[in-house]
Amino acid sequence: MRDLALLRLLQLFDSQFPVGAFAHSSGVETYAALGGSVPELRQILRAQIELGWGRSELAAAYLAWRADSGNELARLAQTLDALKVVPSIRETSLGLGRRTLDLVRRLYPDAAVEIDHPHHALVVGATARRLGVDARDFVLAFAQSLAMGTLTAAIRCMPVSPAQAQALLVEAHARISLAVERAIADPEGSLFTCTPALDIRSHQQAHLHTRLFQS
Repeated sequence: MRDLALLRLLQLFDSQFPVGAFAHSSGVETYAALGGSVPELRQILRAQIELGWGRSELAAAYLAWRADSGNELARLAQTLDALKVVPSIRETSLGLGRRTLDLVRRLYPDAAVEIDHPHHALVVGATARRLGVDARDFVLAFAQSLAMGTLTAAIRCMPVSPAQAQALLVEAHARISLAVERAIADPEGSLFTCTPALDIRSHQQAHLHTRLFQS
């Protein structure tokens, strides 16, 4: 059963899992248009881990993993709706969640949970628990996938090589581990974000003259 749970976890966050995450950059493309490269990318990733998804997304995912009822998931969904004040960020979260839930229904029907406003963190959290995945393993894998989403987007639109992106990931591993520990130890206290510059760049991305990403 441990092997099955691990295989399911790897599948859930595999880059080939067809939910469309590759189409979103959460503002990285705006930084690229302003001339950003490795130094800016390092700062972006650190801000995301310290005060962005390293707070809200990891906490929400863990709370969804441990939720015992649909009412708890519904309250979490309302909270995330309120937290995601930038429309593009909110719609990205919901779009990824819907596509993930549709795929889970096809692959693992017994693990699918109905959630109004199915934010991605909630869908993967609830699914992981029903697939028998350990909570800490799940949150670590989710954090790694979020970091890789930022780095992969940067490779496509910034002068950043795959090797440089991997080096930044290694730099970030200790912070990611601390963010996971924080989210599990105090998920309610971690359920916030404070990344105004990233939020502004995410909003501005929709108005760029040329674009690679939806958001």
